[in-house]
Amino acid sequence: MSLYYPLSACNLFKSIEVCQVYILCLYQYKIKNNMKKILVLFALLMTGVMGIHAQEGLKWGAMAGMNSSKFSTDGFDSKVGFHVSIKAEKDLPQIAQGVLSRHGCTAVLKRYTNNGNDASLKFNPYYLEIPIHMGYKYAINDNFAIFGNFGPYFAVGLFGKMKATGYLIDEVEGLTSIHDSAKVFGSNAMKRFDFGLGLKAGVEFFQKYQVSIGYDWGLLDNIEDSGNKNRNLMLSVGYFF
Repeated sequence: MSLYYPLSACNLFKSIEVCQVYILCLYQYKIKNNMKKILVLFALLMTGVMGIHAQEGLKWGAMAGMNSSKFSTDGFDSKVGFHVSIKAEKDLPQIAQGVLSRHGCTAVLKRYTNNGNDASLKFNPYYLEIPIHMGYKYAINDNFAIFGNFGPYFAVGLFGKMKATGYLIDEVEGLTSIHDSAKVFGSNAMKRFDFGLGLKAGVEFFQKYQVSIGYDWGLLDNIEDSGNKNRNLMLSVGYFF
């Protein structure tokens, strides 16, 4: 006889080694209307673009790239995701030459996986993040500059899935294949809101093109009472309009 219980991600992180048991516990949810959610996301991004464009003295542009995300606790491996963003940059000469503020709106897919002997558990959450950074840019000449910035970010989970695949030894049916999925955000899964600190450094060419590397440290538990937090390494390329 098979036993089924709701998946509790909190308990999962307390006992990673019994991950193969928890694959029996995923709710049979299906995430529907993802296209509608993606359209809403890009509507929000375009709203940010228009707000930025309406303010004089701001440079604004777009960035995209890859990221490698992981949980702060052991047991899960990092996987490659992606991000796209609308960004704004404003010089603050009233503070000091080279000081600037940077903010934007970023859509990011963070991916995590745990591969056991008989089971695989994957988290694929999509977030909308708002970084608010202060930084400094040093111009080597008119066509080349280096920069760095640091500050907080705020994030809200949009949608995504956690998936389990593996095998179950059933008393009646014997060896049974398991393929289950559930919503990644919810009371028995990841929290929808996140907050943390981000650091970024890079180079700028011809006052238009940027290449940067950044790292985000989540400060809030992403699963209730788990002690687990988001970590995200990003490699990005950007263009200022």
